[in-house]
Amino acid sequence: MMKKNALIFMAVIMVLGSLLMGCSKKSETYPGDAIQLIVPVKAGGDTDANARLLAQYMEKELDVAMPVVNVSGSSGTIGMEQVRSSEADGYTCLFFHTEAMLPEISDLIDYQIDEFKMAGVCLQANTTLLITHKDSGFSTLQDFIDQAKANPGKFEFGMAVGGYPHLIGLALESEAGIDLNLVDIGGNADKIAALAGHNTDIINVEYAMVKDYLSTGEFIALAVLNDQRNELFSDIPTAKEQGLDMQFGKFFFAAFPKETPDEVVNTFTEAMKKAVENPDFVKAAQDSYALTPVYMAPEEASAYAQQVYDNLNSYKELFTSK
Repeated sequence: MMKKNALIFMAVIMVLGSLLMGCSKKSETYPGDAIQLIVPVKAGGDTDANARLLAQYMEKELDVAMPVVNVSGSSGTIGMEQVRSSEADGYTCLFFHTEAMLPEISDLIDYQIDEFKMAGVCLQANTTLLITHKDSGFSTLQDFIDQAKANPGKFEFGMAVGGYPHLIGLALESEAGIDLNLVDIGGNADKIAALAGHNTDIINVEYAMVKDYLSTGEFIALAVLNDQRNELFSDIPTAKEQGLDMQFGKFFFAAFPKETPDEVVNTFTEAMKKAVENPDFVKAAQDSYALTPVYMAPEEASAYAQQVYDNLNSYKELFTSK
């Protein structure tokens, strides 16, 4: 009996040892488990949709689940901090866009996105428009500027305090030499509703969110806030070609805690490159939000992010003085 028990005990030990060796082997090969994609905004917007699109195609490349976790609040800083302070093992990844730079510029936090290890850029959006409604009394950017100069403080710019729209409103005032009534009316859904109800005069918004309003003539596009027109709606002129040097497109990126090993990041970014260059991904990105899939490796992405930061930071005094 004792011999039989000893044999059973040894068998159990061997099974447990085998399991432990298997777990050890799994942990040594990245990725061996699901990768959380932290999106620091509420579900339902373009950032959330783009994260889910990327995750869908990257799961096929990495052969693991990539659940999107929305952690909203404080201009994205809660989600950003969750990633920044997480274990640097490659299983918690930040997915965000240009607006990640604004909390530091507005003195809300004391660090920039270089506090993360950049995994790469996957999408660019030269789709940010200045738009008005059909009964505003102006149909071109120059009409708007002329009337705004003649009527200081009359026209309302709908935005959300502390975010990208706020900065765009301040930049518009500065670049055009006008005085607007900047009013906090909330996020994109609220801004669109206010404009449709003629309760505000001008807003910035992404093209895909208002393309139906534009097609019916209810909304009028005054300018694309980029240095070149978007080929997907090339009839809308840029602000730059109309005399205002305003470039406020978005780039979407993925990043890890700063101490994440290079080999982990490299595995992730190689998969991201394959996903972004997948023709099906390209079509889906263009069809959904008129986005341009553009892969940038970590070094190039970091350099590009610095250029964008320098442009945004040039408005810091305006942003922090109001």
